[in-house]
Amino acid sequence: MKPVYKKIEAELRSRINSDFYTVSSWLPSERQLASEFKVAVSTIRRALYCLIKENIIIAVQGKGYQLIKKTNYKNQPLTGFYRVMEQYGQNGTINKVTKFSTKIADKNVAKILKIGPEDLVYDIERLRILNQLPILLEYSYLPVKLFPTLTVMHMEQSKFKFIQNECNIIIYDGYRVFTPHLADQYQAELLHVALNHPLLKLTTTIFTFEGLPIEISEQLIVPERYNSQHYFKAT
Repeated sequence: MKPVYKKIEAELRSRINSDFYTVSSWLPSERQLASEFKVAVSTIRRALYCLIKENIIIAVQGKGYQLIKKTNYKNQPLTGFYRVMEQYGQNGTINKVTKFSTKIADKNVAKILKIGPEDLVYDIERLRILNQLPILLEYSYLPVKLFPTLTVMHMEQSKFKFIQNECNIIIYDGYRVFTPHLADQYQAELLHVALNHPLLKLTTTIFTFEGLPIEISEQLIVPERYNSQHYFKAT
């Protein structure tokens, strides 16, 4: 029979992976959870510790437990675009940088990246092209203070390789959200599709091993030109 604390862990994990909690939000206090589940505070702590070990939540002294990532796609590799293309034998991919600038992070970006409201971020837009056909348009936001040497040339190559090999920052995992999107006039022209063409929007937040968010990206994918297959194992 599953221990009580494991049942509570499973319920908290389910809530975390739903819309019940958002990334960066705070979980109820230990006493509130103990009252809800009708168990001792020590049992709640055991359940929360399991989530801490996986870097899903962190304990902040004097504040409580904060959600830093979700695990909807646990045990699935976070693979860069170049790696995916290589796996399918496609080596002729091109990154065309259409915008490369810096700006003060807006409130939402600053909150997700855990930076100050006046901190600078790179505001980057690039097309991913395969066989002379654009397959996705990507918007990226990265903290300037973490990557002061980032250049257009890096973004024309593999962003993951720059982060890991040149900056010595280990990319550990990420949180991805898939939503539908209709191409506006600008996006349609860049992607060579009709206005209001259905696109798949993939929004990703990348984390280090320590749970530090280092990038937000939004990819608008032309679904009939590019797909990524995933294998899920029941647990």
